[in-house]
Formats: sequence, structure tokens, C-alpha cells
Amino acid sequence: MGKAMNVLVAVIALAAMLHRTKADREYELVWAIPSGGAGTYAAWSAEHTLEINVDSITFEFSSGEQDLASVTKEDFDSCTTTNPIWETTDPVNVGIVQPGTFYFICTFAGHCAKGQKVATNWTNSSAAAAPAPCPSSTATTYSALPLKFLSNRVNKHGNKKKVSLTLGGAI
Repeated sequence: MGKAMNVLVAVIALAAMLHRTKADREYELVWAIPSGGAGTYAAWSAEHTLEINVDSITFEFSSGEQDLASVTKEDFDSCTTTNPIWETTDPVNVGIVQPGTFYFICTFAGHCAKGQKVATNWTNSSAAAAPAPCPSSTATTYSALPLKFLSNRVNKHGNKKKVSLTLGGAI
């Protein structure tokens, strides 16, 4: 009886693992001027194709020492920091809800030029849709951004609570 029970438990555990859906993956980037040079974030991005509604990136940095801005490809290439699509001065966890390439930079003077920028590629593995480009700066409204912001907040009792803000449609 004991052997049969062990086999049954093993079969159930194996079936549960095989049936399990793809888990959310959270990547963490220490957001700073890269000590490895301007190609550091480009190398990371080349190794990570991200999946919409599954993956997210946490940009970790000390408030006041860095910031994070989403920009157009043109502003990314030229390190133009004056007209970001959105910007935050606090660490943030970002998920994307639409396929495409999305561009992030630091707007602090000289940081982008020193390599603190990353282009992220997001795909939809469950559909063969063509990637949509990042919104252009001339037609962007916050309600049209395909972004999902996630954050761990600590309430007054010291318990972590996941907070999510979605812009641009249902998740």
C-alpha cells in the first residue's frame, strides 16, 4: 500500500507540473550607468525576448539618483530626454500588453549617452501577430499606452501588497 501511495503521489505531482501554465517571469535590472560600457543593456536585451502579459522588468534604482522614461525610437537613438512618453523617479516594475519594441532611458544629464538605455522586445507567443511599434511622440495619449505597471507596496502593518496599474486596454 505504501509503494502504491508513493507512486500515486509522484504521478499526481508530475501531472501537475506538466499541466502547469507558463508562470510569470520577472526580470530585474539594476538601473544605473553601466560599468561594463554602453553595450551592457543592449547585450542583456539581445538575450531576452520578453512575452507580453507574462514577463515584466523591475527597474531597480535609488529615487533621486536615477529615473526611468519611456521614449520613441528616435529619442532613444539620439538620447533626447526632453519629451518622454512617460517618466518615473521611483523604481518600477513594467509589463507590456502589446507586442513591439519599447525604449527606456534615464533622463539625467549624460546618463543615456553613457549607455543607460535599453530597447526591449516583446512578443506574443500565443498569436502570430506582427509587432506594433512604440507609440510616436506626436500621437501618444496615456490611455493608449500598452503598459502595465506593477509594484510591491508595504502597508502600515508591514505586509507587502502587489499594486498594478494598467494603461491601454485590458490585460
